[in-house]
Amino acid sequence: MRTLLLFLSLVFLFSNCKNKPQALQQAKAEADLPKDFLEFYQKFHTDSVYQMAHIEWPLKGEKGVSQDTLAKRQLTEWTPETWHLMHLPDTTMSTLKRGFETVGDVMVIERMSYPMVGFGYERQFYKEEDGSWRLIFYGETMMQ
Repeated sequence: MRTLLLFLSLVFLFSNCKNKPQALQQAKAEADLPKDFLEFYQKFHTDSVYQMAHIEWPLKGEKGVSQDTLAKRQLTEWTPETWHLMHLPDTTMSTLKRGFETVGDVMVIERMSYPMVGFGYERQFYKEEDGSWRLIFYGETMMQ
């Protein structure tokens, strides 16, 4: 766990630098992602038991909240009791904006936004030493 926290701290530090490290790269499409991640991603969204087993509980993240006409983020943690199962996104919607970033071959960051409804989210998936992928962060975004 300590190694994971150190790794995530470094990722945060590097992702906020103007010159991003070479290990951090924008993936152009799902096809550019690691093959084992794509297999995980499909199963994660179609098998509820698998999804619950591949989330780092309590899941850290941010909730998007509207307050006095301002959109803010509030730190939060989800537990299995408060989690709403996620399904494969409908990528046929023309207003959907979606992108992936990879950090080496151990982290995939997915950002998705639905501008027409003013909502978006970021998810971070991490590959464990045993080769299994886990959702380690979920953050909502409310857009104005």
